[in-house]
Amino acid sequence: MIKLLRAWGLVVFLCAFGAIAPAAAQQTRSLDQIEFKSLFIEVSDRDSNFTVVDARFDETGTAGVFFGIVGAGLNSAQNAAQDDEKADTLRAAADKIDLAAILSEALQETLASRGDIALAAGRAEASHTLLVEIRNWGLLRKNREDAQMRVLLNLTLTVVDAKNRAVWEKKRENAVGDEAAPFEAYTNEKLTAEMEKLARKSGQYVAYQFIYR
Repeated sequence: MIKLLRAWGLVVFLCAFGAIAPAAAQQTRSLDQIEFKSLFIEVSDRDSNFTVVDARFDETGTAGVFFGIVGAGLNSAQNAAQDDEKADTLRAAADKIDLAAILSEALQETLASRGDIALAAGRAEASHTLLVEIRNWGLLRKNREDAQMRVLLNLTLTVVDAKNRAVWEKKRENAVGDEAAPFEAYTNEKLTAEMEKLARKSGQYVAYQFIYR
């Protein structure tokens, strides 16, 4: 009954949190099979990539292709260069956004508020560690017919045990913002506000996957 209620709670949360896109998961085991005595959260932006996906969208045809394949292997050099030029106009502002800190804070606050999993101060004290890696993020064209842009965030999630063995993994945790606007509307301030909002929601969403496991 408890697991049924937890599962139902996650369904309700997912319905309310429509900004998170479905993602294919590659898992060694399911979260409900893992006994979390204590959990350490580690968020990294070491391999993150700020990007704009606009001209390239006409060739990939879908956001799923972009999220699944890092880089511009399927896109012409010309379209990739056009997107890079747009990204460059916002790169200085993007460099000042601390997505890792926002994600970590939102994730830990949400987990702590429910008290279902004890949070550890470091890896040495934890039975498990959740590694959150920020991958592609920035602006994504809404669809082939609509040139408006939304913020995007692509994460990789991995849970390792005390011996650093991966016990659960999700290769693609993808999220897009609720608001769509022309690229020209994304000032430094708007980009910062929208990305910070999406990072907070993403942190909460990841936490709820553990709470309602």
